[in-house]
Amino acid sequence: MRVAMERGCCWGVCCLSLLVTVVCGAQSGIEPSNMSYVKVTVDKLLKGYDIRLRPDFGGPPVDVGMSIDIASIDMVSEVNMDYTITMYFQQSWRDKRLSYTGIPLNLTLDNRVADQLWVPDTYFINDKKSFVHGVTVKNRMIRLHPDGTVLYGLRITTTAACMMDLRRYPLDEQNCTLEIESYGYTTDDIEFYWQGGPNSGSVTGVENIELPQFSIIDYQTLSTKAVFATGSYPRLSLSFKLKRNIGYFILQTYMPSILITILSWVSFWINYDASAARVALGITTVLTMTTINTHLRETLPKIPYVKAIDIYLMGCFVFVFLALLEYAFVNYIFFGRGPHLQKKAAERAAKSNNENKSRLESNKVQVDAHGNILLTNLTSEMGGADMMGTLNDPRATMFSYDSASIHYRKPMTSRDLYGRPAIDRPMGHKKGRLRRRASQLKVKIPDLTDVNAIDKWSRVVFPIMFTFFNLVYWLYYVH
Repeated sequence: MRVAMERGCCWGVCCLSLLVTVVCGAQSGIEPSNMSYVKVTVDKLLKGYDIRLRPDFGGPPVDVGMSIDIASIDMVSEVNMDYTITMYFQQSWRDKRLSYTGIPLNLTLDNRVADQLWVPDTYFINDKKSFVHGVTVKNRMIRLHPDGTVLYGLRITTTAACMMDLRRYPLDEQNCTLEIESYGYTTDDIEFYWQGGPNSGSVTGVENIELPQFSIIDYQTLSTKAVFATGSYPRLSLSFKLKRNIGYFILQTYMPSILITILSWVSFWINYDASAARVALGITTVLTMTTINTHLRETLPKIPYVKAIDIYLMGCFVFVFLALLEYAFVNYIFFGRGPHLQKKAAERAAKSNNENKSRLESNKVQVDAHGNILLTNLTSEMGGADMMGTLNDPRATMFSYDSASIHYRKPMTSRDLYGRPAIDRPMGHKKGRLRRRASQLKVKIPDLTDVNAIDKWSRVVFPIMFTFFNLVYWLYYVH
């Protein structure tokens, strides 16, 4: 019994070994035959294939489906008005000349096979510079399906033009597009369409993109036709709606401008006679705002219209400049206008004194060597009635006659008649008028309290106006 069992086990082991040997030999025999069959199939497909003719030449147009998987958007430049995008760009179409049977598998071939097959003449309309990645080999893919469908994939980095409207910069939203079109084939030969529908599955990877200055809030695909003099061409468009992130500009531009503007108001609390401190503070803030403006212009293109940030910086510059002019006005009121008015008053007083002296000199009587006043000179200046009245007054004059001419002695002084000189009377009136003018001049010249009032008003008016400016600016541009 035991001997029979041992013989049965040995026979089972031998049969199993023989079966494994047969199966392994069969597999080793099939694999070379499959490889040879695939090679024969590919050679058969490429033999006699004319790359110069599109599929179904002379028949209906070739339908080319496209899809894009976005790897990254590297840069959006306002200076150059463009953006750089890296993507996996796939195109698929059906070429009956490449259909095969006997192998129920898709054939992924070497990228160099693409040079031996017909491919669509697709190009990017708004392309500035593009290239296909070539590390470690050229990033191209060719995959054949049994029914003749061809899948052609490329890994491309392209810099595309994006015309931006910067009137609301940096509170703006931009639309950047990628335009895809056939260069030579018209709609009679080729048609483009988005695989999976216009808005489902044709563009992927957008949700994973993060940009330093922008956020992608939406994207759209569009299929149109472009009509030129040479015919109508199929065109596909991919549009990104980008919203600029304001955080960077608040920290780098808006906050420094606000702080510099507030710093210029510190001069309102500095004493009016500290000219060095107030002038240095005003000039420093003005130059700082100028530097911020200059740096901003270097990072933007030379566009003819005014941007939102230009309006804000110009408003801050005006407030800073007005703060400097406020001290110039205070300095003129206290140190310039007062002495100027005093100088003009002194010139007017000197002029009136000179006129008074000239008038007195013109009315001066002539006296001879003996101290007698010549009567002939007086008669020419005085009326006849005045002269006779004076001669008849015994208090005023004593006469003596001689053969030469009529003379009279020096008249008695008016001090003896009326208690003060007659000539001093107009001088007294003049001095009174000067005193009144001097008092008026003192009223017109503001004192220290008037200068402080200007600074006190500035402390209130400037912050209120700047707050109102910010309120109007942000309400207009944010909403």
